[in-house]
Amino acid sequence: MNPKLMLDPKDIEDVVVDGVAVGFNVKLRIPYYRGVCLSLIEDITIKYDNEVYPKEVLKFTTKDGTFTFDEMATMTTLRWEFGEKATVFVPRKGGFYMARHRVEAIVAIRISYMGGARPVSCVVTGSVAGD
Repeated sequence: MNPKLMLDPKDIEDVVVDGVAVGFNVKLRIPYYRGVCLSLIEDITIKYDNEVYPKEVLKFTTKDGTFTFDEMATMTTLRWEFGEKATVFVPRKGGFYMARHRVEAIVAIRISYMGGARPVSCVVTGSVAGD
């Protein structure tokens, strides 16, 4: 698994609805050398500075649609492919404030030959402007 290429600060953007920032998107590459079924994504957690956003509040988007993690648990035919940037929506009033912030993405994927899920973490410091 290669966390180094999982998250780029340029792949963090505000989500604005009717002129109000309702959260932010984080685009992630899979930290594994091949794609996996969505049901094998055990956990994703996003940390924004000291705030933790667990999978229960996040939405996950691939080329096939947008899903909650409860929905993904049953999806054995839809996949997150190697090289594809999946989008994780983080609900946060005010979005990603225009300053430097520390963002950490933790992804755990169940891989049978590895004895279960192995969390992989990637930390970046950046801003929506891509500093």
